[in-house]
Amino acid sequence: MSDGHDTALSSTAADDAADERFLVRNPRQVRQLLRALIDQRSLINAHIDGRDRSFPTALLDVDEDEDQLLLDGSPHEASNRAAEQAGFLLCFAQLDRVMVRFHLQDLQRVDNEGRVAFQAPLPDELVHLQRRELYRLETPITDSPQLILPAADDRGNALAMRVVDISGGGLAVTVPADCQVFTLQKRYSAQLSIPEGPDLAVTLVVCNLLPQRLPNSTEVKRVGMRFDDLPRGGDSAIQRYIFRIDRQRSARKNGEL
Repeated sequence: MSDGHDTALSSTAADDAADERFLVRNPRQVRQLLRALIDQRSLINAHIDGRDRSFPTALLDVDEDEDQLLLDGSPHEASNRAAEQAGFLLCFAQLDRVMVRFHLQDLQRVDNEGRVAFQAPLPDELVHLQRRELYRLETPITDSPQLILPAADDRGNALAMRVVDISGGGLAVTVPADCQVFTLQKRYSAQLSIPEGPDLAVTLVVCNLLPQRLPNSTEVKRVGMRFDDLPRGGDSAIQRYIFRIDRQRSARKNGEL
C-alpha cells in the first residue's frame, strides 16, 4: 500500500470531463475491457476514496448475469479494512500500454477460497485513453530522453529518470517501488533532455501510478504524466526524436544498419 499523503483527487471530475472522447459507456464494451484486464492479468492500482493511499490488486472475475465483478484483496489487512469502509475505489490499469481508469462503488468483502476479495457492481463507464492522434514511442534503453526533477528529495538533490515512453502529449518514467516523490494530479516542473535535441523546461501532471514487475522480478512504479506546458518548439523536438528512432528501427528491421 502506498505511504503517500492522503491528498484528495479533487480534479478527477474535471479530468473525466476533459476525457469525454475516451469515455466508454456501452455496457458490452465495458465488459470486454474488464475481461481483457483479466485475460492479460493486468495489475490494477486501487486508490481508496480516490486518494493517494492505494494497494495493488487485480480483477478475478466478471459475472455478466449479476452485473458484478470480483476484485482481489490486499495481503495487508489494514488495506482491506480501508477498502471495505471506502466510499469508492479509483482504479488505474493498463491494456496494451493504454491507460484504463474506472470507479468501483458499493464494495462488499467476501471470501474467495480462503483469501480476501471484494464484490462490486460493474462500473457504468471507463476511461480508455486511446489517444490515437498522439503516437507513443517506447524508447530504446541506450538512446532515451532523461527527465530531471530538481530538488526532488529532502536534501535538495535532483532526481534523474529515464523516459520509458514518450509522445507529444506526455511521457512515462519508472522509479523504485518505494519512491514517494510523485503524487496523483500534482504538477511538476522538470527538465526534459532529448538525445541529439534540446533541453526543455516542461511542466507535467501525474495521471497514473502503476506498480510493475520487471523481467528480473524487480518491483518498480511506472509514473504516467501529461504535458501541462511545453516551451515553444518542444513538440517539434519530441516529434523529431520519435521520427529518428522509428527510422533507425525500420532500417535495422530491413537490414540497412
